[in-house]
Amino acid sequence: MPSHRRTAPARRRTAALALVATLLTSLAALAGPPPPAAAYPAATVDLKGHGFGHGRGMGQYGALGYALAGSPYTSILDRYYGGTAAGSVGNVTTTVRISRLDGVDTVLTQEQGALTSDVFPGPYGAMLVRAAVGGLDVYTGPGCGGPWTKAGTVGGPVTIASTLTQGDDHRNMLQLCESTSTRWYRGDFQVVLDGGASRTVNRVDLENYLKGVVPRESPAAWGDLGGGAGMDALRAQSVAARSYAYTQNRQAYAKTCDTETCQVYGGVAKQEGGTYTALEDPRTTQAVADTAGQVRVFSGSGAVASTEFSSSTGGWTAGGTFPSVADDGDATPSNPNHDWKASVPVAAIQAAYPGVGALQSVDVAHRNGFGDLGGRVVDLVLVGTGGRQTVTGNDFRLKFGLKSDWFAVTNNAGGGVAGYWQVAADGGIFSFGAAQFYGSMGGRRLNQPVLDMAPTASGNGYWLVASDGGIFTFGDARFFGSTGSIRLNKPVVTMAATPTGNGYWLVASDGGIFSYGDARFAGSTGGMRLNKPVVGMAPTPSGNGYWLVASDGGIFAFGDAPFLGSTGAITLNQPVVGMAATPSGKGYWLLAADGGIFAYGDAAFLGSLPGLAAPGPARGIEGTRTGAGYLISNDAGRVFAFGDAPYLSDVAAAVPGYKGGIRGLAVRAVLTS
Repeated sequence: MPSHRRTAPARRRTAALALVATLLTSLAALAGPPPPAAAYPAATVDLKGHGFGHGRGMGQYGALGYALAGSPYTSILDRYYGGTAAGSVGNVTTTVRISRLDGVDTVLTQEQGALTSDVFPGPYGAMLVRAAVGGLDVYTGPGCGGPWTKAGTVGGPVTIASTLTQGDDHRNMLQLCESTSTRWYRGDFQVVLDGGASRTVNRVDLENYLKGVVPRESPAAWGDLGGGAGMDALRAQSVAARSYAYTQNRQAYAKTCDTETCQVYGGVAKQEGGTYTALEDPRTTQAVADTAGQVRVFSGSGAVASTEFSSSTGGWTAGGTFPSVADDGDATPSNPNHDWKASVPVAAIQAAYPGVGALQSVDVAHRNGFGDLGGRVVDLVLVGTGGRQTVTGNDFRLKFGLKSDWFAVTNNAGGGVAGYWQVAADGGIFSFGAAQFYGSMGGRRLNQPVLDMAPTASGNGYWLVASDGGIFTFGDARFFGSTGSIRLNKPVVTMAATPTGNGYWLVASDGGIFSYGDARFAGSTGGMRLNKPVVGMAPTPSGNGYWLVASDGGIFAFGDAPFLGSTGAITLNQPVVGMAATPSGKGYWLLAADGGIFAYGDAAFLGSLPGLAAPGPARGIEGTRTGAGYLISNDAGRVFAFGDAPYLSDVAAAVPGYKGGIRGLAVRAVLTS
């Protein structure tokens, strides 16, 4: 199908458009700012979300889900780490910073009195090393509690080891002494100075290190699930942990650390009072042995990949170094993090971001586009009496202890509507609330009038469509094709964007469908004889179907769109001019030219225009993201809000004496569903 694209030159304004802008500016100066939004509607900002952690690379619960479904660990790794292949490395020495001992004394013991060091050979029962002026003071003693005898002061690192062959017998290993417990580790220890403070570093070969990592990162009990099928999740974890550790180089004295900042590492065992707890496990040790030396390497360079992982992706990986992919395994029944809910006190948000003042709304401005809700939150806009502040989704997550940055606000003010646009027949754009102006065709010569518009998934752009199917793109809206150069049987009457924002449908009055980008063709009425012309459409939430509505209110359902009722057999006072679907996809509203509303399925009737003295025919309807409200726009430029839909001004209020010509309405939404 040939393409035909028309876009306005970036940042150019015609004299006519400049006049409109001047008029709007002058009016704003006279009328003052629009009335502020109401205070936040609850004491907490309520959220629903998916996943636990950053979501990059492998999801640990997803790996379990795939393993229990029969996938071998190699296939699991292939799925999560696109662009890599299997590789191998030797059993190198790694160095692990024991973070909880930063800046405090290092006390080590060997229960058989077989402790030595490179500076004071011993043997001793225990050694204490602390930072001192000009170096490290070293003390010796019989055990963790001393008494201590100073052996001397050294300027450089102190290495402490066991003189015994360790093997797997913890009694031959070193014990790290802490306030109420001791912990056994493989390998030896080094105490170094870092800016005048001491650092404690465990030096251990890679395979032995993994024996202390894998059971801390994935439950060893997974190996028993599915008759042993869960072992493949532990094998996948072993390879991912090995690759990640191999690539780390955190400090000059330590390649990695022992916390979730790097990888959680616990050592061999722990003694607290009379309680001995093994921290390694035979099942994870077996998984390490089964995959000995195996890593993931980039297919092009052969370099070992830094294979990040997190507890739960929520159903889609976050992308980044490795391509984002659907993670169906994440929905395994034992995963408590696939779906979650949380509430953040409004007072806490106001305290964390005082410049916002009294909070009014929390609006998602940009998502990554992967998975439902529109994907992970990239940017979040906090709106209050003191102003607006944009924060990243990850900053918001960390500040308030959320499980992930994949979330939606479920009780936001205004039904999840942050703003809206009205479009005129000449392609002029009027923006209100958080909907921003990204350009227009106002003042430019058009072959055919503009008759509708659609926002992008992010709300940071929009498409305009003319009756010949010509497409005009603004902001982050991408051109995917048009019918502007095709001879049409009937004119285009409306358009709709796909849920991803990576495609759109154009609809002609005979019900012909033109699909572009990732918009799926699910059927049309183009070959049917219709009683009345098609005037509107609405896609389903999945994007795998849509409804068409004719001017007599007849409904044509395609793909996964269910038929829920119509006015096709009813005599109407005025013809139907458009429709909107509920967020669930289980209902829809039909809008008549007189502003009458017909509600079907789970769409609620919340009011209509007849009786409101609304001049001019109705032109567009948009539902709120909660499904509990809708907005109606008419030819005269007025916007009417029903249910939980917010009124944020309109063309009629902004441009006194506006003569009419509004053709479409589009919502700039807070992405909650």
